[in-house]
Amino acid sequence: MSVKLNALHSDSYIEVSQYRDQHFKGNRYEQEKLLKQSNTLYVGNLSFYTTEEQVHELFAKCGDVKRIIIGLDKVKKTACGFCER
Repeated sequence: MSVKLNALHSDSYIEVSQYRDQHFKGNRYEQEKLLKQSNTLYVGNLSFYTTEEQVHELFAKCGDVKRIIIGLDKVKKTACGFCER
């Protein structure tokens, strides 16, 4: 894992997104703990022609990639996806 990613993954890096899942059943502390352990990354503003292979090639430089999900937006029918390491 790169030095920058190690720093982000350490306990000393405590900044957590202001995003909160409204359907989460636990308390805020539990949710923040799980968010800090999360390895799922949303990537936006990709070309509609971006392939899973291209995303994998890019993120594989940072470590192992478990899976990439490129789905379709329900309304616009355009590509959208997630990468999990």
